Parts: sequence; structure tokens; C-alpha cells
Amino acid sequence: MARAVLPLTVLALCLAALVFSSRAGADAAAGRKMVGVYELKKGDFSIRVTNWGATLMSVVLPDSNGNLGDVVLGYDTVAEYVNGTAYFGGLIGRVANRVANARFTLDGKTYRLFRNDGNNSLHGGHRGFSKVVWTVREHVGGGASPCITLFYHSFDGEQGFPGDLDVYVTYELRSPYVLAVRMNATARGKATPVNLAHHAYWNLGGHGSGTVLDETVQLFASRYTPVDAALIPTGRLAPFYTGNGLAGVRGKDGRVYGRYGALCLETQGFPDAVNHPSFPSQIVRPGQVYEHNMVFRFSFF
Repeated sequence: MARAVLPLTVLALCLAALVFSSRAGADAAAGRKMVGVYELKKGDFSIRVTNWGATLMSVVLPDSNGNLGDVVLGYDTVAEYVNGTAYFGGLIGRVANRVANARFTLDGKTYRLFRNDGNNSLHGGHRGFSKVVWTVREHVGGGASPCITLFYHSFDGEQGFPGDLDVYVTYELRSPYVLAVRMNATARGKATPVNLAHHAYWNLGGHGSGTVLDETVQLFASRYTPVDAALIPTGRLAPFYTGNGLAGVRGKDGRVYGRYGALCLETQGFPDAVNHPSFPSQIVRPGQVYEHNMVFRFSFF
């Protein structure tokens, strides 16, 4: 996708996160556990997903001149996702972001998590949801509503988290040029923190086309959670923030992704909420369902 033509004027994201309900999640028939790559296609709009980490590998669509381009950063092969450290396109959990000192107390019991970021637990630990094989429960590659649904059962004690957790994510293509990502998780047996996030890196000029510094994002938020030197929230809420951390990662088509090479919209609950009683709770009780929905709408002019 040529950098001279900015293809998309708006990436609109609608978030309806952290909706709890008492309904139980139905357990669908056993699906496929082999690692593969699955395509969804609707006209000239397509995505690729792998069940390794429920990862979004590509999003291809036309620019205002009809030229096709891939607007998410990533790798060419599943093996590179297995070995990668950038979390490109992955489904992050059981708890996104950092848990301070890799521990928390819930209902009077202290739980110790796997430390993979200094003294902290990051993105669910060294083997979080983006580093496991998911089961493909449904795959409709084309037609009116192309979609793929993936399932993962997280066992009691995995990476130190309490309780069994059934997790689903569905990617769906809608008209015109809309990608919906729907996540939900049901706690089984014990209360547990749940804070899922989708970790796609977006560059509307095409992956590897340079920085995103000439692109504009509007966030309907007035405050953020400042962090300390270890990137743990201080507990304060402050007016706005921006930053970036990519540096020299080799990705698809041999492109090297540099600093400011993408925008990552990690919509999620408050980081480290389990250790901040003043933050909105991320605890899901047995039988409750956590829901987190994202909608990406692409338009042109």
C-alpha cells in the first residue's frame, strides 16, 4: 500500500467492555486443536487468524484508490509468532498488562503469579493466552457473515491464577469494511481476575510503511492511569497520555518495524486493578460472564 495515499481516514473503535452477567456459557462441541491459519474474506476485505494465541495475522482492504494493503503489523509464519515477544495481534489474558509484584489477594487468599517482567506478571505470565493453542469451534470463510470462533480452557492454577476459566473470541467481517472482535469468559468454581485485551498493532498506511505520526486518533476519555518506573499504576487518575515502544522488530515481508511504526489499541480494564481497591473491579465470580467487544470501522475519502 503506497505511503503517498493515506488509505483510511478513521479507525473507529467502539468498546463495550466488562459487562458481567449471571448466564452460564454453553460448551460447544469439541473442535480442532491443530495449529493452522484461517482466512475470512468478504469481497476485497479479508483477514487471517491463527489459533496460536487466537492471533490476528493480517487485515487487508483497499485504500481510496482501490489498492490493497495490510494494515496490521505481524509476522509471515506461525513459528515467528510462537517465538516472538511483541504480542502482535494476540489475545491477551488471563489478565492484560501488569500485576504488581506478581501477586494479589482475593477473598482472603494470596495468589502468586509467574514473574515475566522483572518482579511483575505481564500479559498473563510467560504462557498467557497469546502463547497457547486455541480450539477452532467455528470457521465460516466467506458468505454474508464470515467469522471464526476460538475457545480456550484455562485451568485452575494456570500461571498462578485461581479457578477454571472458559474463554471465547470471535472475529467477524461485516459490511462495509467492519471487523468485530467479541471476547467473553466464564468463571468455573472460583472467583478470578479477568482482563482480556486484543493486541493488534495498526498502521493505516500499511504495515512497514513508516511511522503513524501523521495519523490522527480520537479517544473518548478524559483521564488515564499514570504509572511508575516499573509501569505499574500509581493509583492516580490524570488528564491525558501518549507514548510508544516499538524498536527494530523484523516482521512481514522482511519489513523492520521501528519506533512509532503502529498504534496499539489495548482496550482493557484498569491495569493492576486487583491491587487497587479504588479501581473498578476485574473479578469474575463463578457463573458470571465477562464480555469485551470491539468494533473496527474503516472508511475512505
